[in-house]
Amino acid sequence: MLLVKDEASMAHRLCSFMILIVVAAVTAHRSDAISAKQQPPSSFCTRAEASRQCANPPTVDADFNVEEYLGRWYEIGSTATFKLLSETGLICNQAFYSSSSGKLSLLNSGLTVISPLAAADVSAINFAGRGSCAAAREVCYQLPALVKLSQSKCNPALRRQLASSVKAAGLALHRLASDVSLIQQANGEINQANYPSGGRTLQSSVADIKKFTKEAEYQQDAIAQFAAELNKTRAKARKESAEIQNTLNSAALKVSQSSAAIEVGLNTMKVRAKSLLSTGQPINNGNVYSVPGTITQPNATSPAKLEVSIFTSRAPYWIIALEKAKDGAYSAALIYSCQQGVGKSLFVLSREPTMAMATLHGFLSKAESLGIYNDCEDPFLLTLQRGGTCGRPL
Repeated sequence: MLLVKDEASMAHRLCSFMILIVVAAVTAHRSDAISAKQQPPSSFCTRAEASRQCANPPTVDADFNVEEYLGRWYEIGSTATFKLLSETGLICNQAFYSSSSGKLSLLNSGLTVISPLAAADVSAINFAGRGSCAAAREVCYQLPALVKLSQSKCNPALRRQLASSVKAAGLALHRLASDVSLIQQANGEINQANYPSGGRTLQSSVADIKKFTKEAEYQQDAIAQFAAELNKTRAKARKESAEIQNTLNSAALKVSQSSAAIEVGLNTMKVRAKSLLSTGQPINNGNVYSVPGTITQPNATSPAKLEVSIFTSRAPYWIIALEKAKDGAYSAALIYSCQQGVGKSLFVLSREPTMAMATLHGFLSKAESLGIYNDCEDPFLLTLQRGGTCGRPL
C-alpha cells in the first residue's frame, strides 16, 4: 500500500513512507495497550537493540505466484507511521494490482474523512510520539553499560545507587512506551474519524491523548531524575578509573539530552491535541484519493521480494505470510517494508474488507517472531473499512 492525496503532497508522503502489536477492534486495541503496562518493565528496552536494524524475514517464495496475487486487496491495517502520515485522514484504503504487457502496476486509494488542517495535527502528533519513543530508546541504550558498572568492583555505595537507578529508569521507560502507544491509538481514531460505538467522540479521543500525555510526563520526570542521579553519581566517582568516569559522563549526558527531547515531544502532542478540537471534526465528503505506481521483482530467486516504485522513489515490498482460501486462491497477505536508516512498515491485506481476528493475530504474532517490533514508535492500527461506497472506491 502507498497512498498520497495529490501531487503537491507527493514528496512529503513518499518521504513519510520511506521514513517509516496488535489490535482486534477499536476498544480491544486500547485494552491490549493497557495490558502492556502489566508486562515485565524491561520489555521495551530489551527490544531496543533489535529495533536499530531492519529485520531480515524469509519471504513466501515457494508459494508465491505474482499473477495470482493480482487484483483487489483491502488494507486491514498498517503500522502507525504509515497510516498517520502517508494515509492521513483516509479510510477504506485499497490496492489494485494489475499486469499489462508484462509490466506490473498498482493503484492505491482511500476516502477522506478529516480536513487538511486536522491531518496536519494528526501527523504532528505522530512525529512527536515517534520522537519521544526514539529518545526513550537512547536512554535504553545506556542501561547495559550502567548495569555492567553496577556489577563491577567499583565503590559498593556507587554500585548500589546505580542498580537502584537503572531499575527505576527501566520501569519508567516501559511505562512511557505504553503511554505513547495509547496516544498513537487515540490519534488513529481521530485520523479515521472512527467513533462507531461506546460513546467515543473526537472530544473523548482528544481527552485520551491529553490523559496519556500527562501520564507520560510523570515518566519523563522519572527519566529526568535518573539523569540527575547519574550526575550525582559521577561526581562521587572521581576516584574511580577513567573507564568508569567516562561511562558515567557519557550516560549522564545522553540521558539528559533524551529527557529534554521527550519533554519537547510531549509538549507538542498536547498543543496539537488541543488544536484537533477545532480542526478534527469528520467531514465525510467521500472524495477518493489515489496514487498509481509500478511493481518489480528484482530477484528472480526470491519472487515474493517485490519492490514498489512511485515516480522515482522505491520501497521494498516483502510478502512474509500468505493465507489461502479453500479453492487455493490467496485470501490474505502480510507485507513488510524496511530500509536501514529510513524506516519500516507492516501491512495486513485481505481480499475481503474484513478479516477473522485469528488470522490477524496470527499474522502479527508471526511478524514479532521474525523480529519485527513496532512498540510505541509504530504500533499497528486497524484500517476502517465501511460498507456502501467504501466497499469499492476505485
